[in-house]
Amino acid sequence: MTRKNVVLIAAFLAMFFNTSLNFVAGVIHVALLETYPDIDPLTISWIGALFSSMFSLGGILGTIVIRLSSTRICVMLSGLLTLTGFTLSFFVTDIKYLFITYSLIAGSGQSLCSVGPFVSLSYHFQDTLGIASGIAIAGSGLAAFVFPPLTQLFLDTYGLNGTFLMLGALGFQSSVFGALMKPTEQELTLAPVFCCNRYSNVTQQKEMSTWKDRFRFCQSLHYRLLLINSIAFHMANSTVFLFLPDYFGHLGSTAQEIAILLAVAGVTGTIARAILGMLASFMGAGIAFGAMFGIIGVATFFVKWMSTLGSKISYVLILGFYTGGSWSLQYVLLVETNGLKNLESHMGVMMFCGGLGYLFGPPIAEIIAIHYQDSYIVFVFSGVCFATASVSGLLIPATAKRYNPRDVTETDIGVKDELFLEQGEKEAFIDAN
Repeated sequence: MTRKNVVLIAAFLAMFFNTSLNFVAGVIHVALLETYPDIDPLTISWIGALFSSMFSLGGILGTIVIRLSSTRICVMLSGLLTLTGFTLSFFVTDIKYLFITYSLIAGSGQSLCSVGPFVSLSYHFQDTLGIASGIAIAGSGLAAFVFPPLTQLFLDTYGLNGTFLMLGALGFQSSVFGALMKPTEQELTLAPVFCCNRYSNVTQQKEMSTWKDRFRFCQSLHYRLLLINSIAFHMANSTVFLFLPDYFGHLGSTAQEIAILLAVAGVTGTIARAILGMLASFMGAGIAFGAMFGIIGVATFFVKWMSTLGSKISYVLILGFYTGGSWSLQYVLLVETNGLKNLESHMGVMMFCGGLGYLFGPPIAEIIAIHYQDSYIVFVFSGVCFATASVSGLLIPATAKRYNPRDVTETDIGVKDELFLEQGEKEAFIDAN
């Protein structure tokens, strides 16, 4: 088996065991409501929102880890943080400490595992990135099918605290698979060498200059639209997945039925991640990216009238397919419109904005619902956010130049080679690529 295939399988399994824990937030939310009936529901929604938001909000943390070490270390650290956060949650008796253990620490593990595999794949699969990212992120979709009913089983068997331990152990497996993500020569060459004797005061100034350059892309219209899209989509997505289990309960569904419905969303999400990731390799991702949000936005407005099991299944089929497919398309669209140069910085900022959406979406929706005394309002709010994501997504390809990932190989080594490579090493690197 080639090294590329090992990395691809490792990325798939790392995302299966770790990043997809984000999809059990709704099941945990219901358990928290039952465990702490005297706590304000808004406070509990903040716990779930913060945990979900760290999946993206901590993207910049992943960027920093990769810049200082490697994608391999980033993914291995993700499993350790997930294990630590969930294990500490086992000992919590005061709900306020879950903001630290469950939301921040365990949530940070999710974020590192969402950045590391993608950046690693971008170095190994420059010509077939859409296919590779689609396959890898299908691991997250598959776990979205497995983990909700499994988490409900844990809750029924071991209670909330025991469930935290089980989820931590499962998330820790990403450390094992992260160890298999051997960096390429290109990644090692572009990594900063802080221990090098040549890293003088002059090179420090040059490095500071390159950090400023990395964030000049924020001035481009297409990237601003991508950030708006990320905020709107994540506000909608986190709100729907956090409140849907409880709302379906009010519509007559049992706890196990709700878990199965969420698993159905995981199945279609897995299919979408693979199919749309492959299609993105042969056509632009922008049109599909924007259109899917419009479809799921319209469907979300009709949640109130989904009283039958068939209507609920139909909705989660659409929800899983279109929200699941967006993950692979979003990453491919980022590379198509910005290239591989400073990719980890681009991705970190995009994920940070998505994290803001994850963080503020559910609490804002909860506040609106409390004001109007109608829990259905949270889905109206989500539908509007999906519509905003649709419009901004459709505008992205019209305002951006499309990059070929291999076109940026020599561009990437420009400033960094001046800092860290001798002239002979620089020429050898160019010849090798």
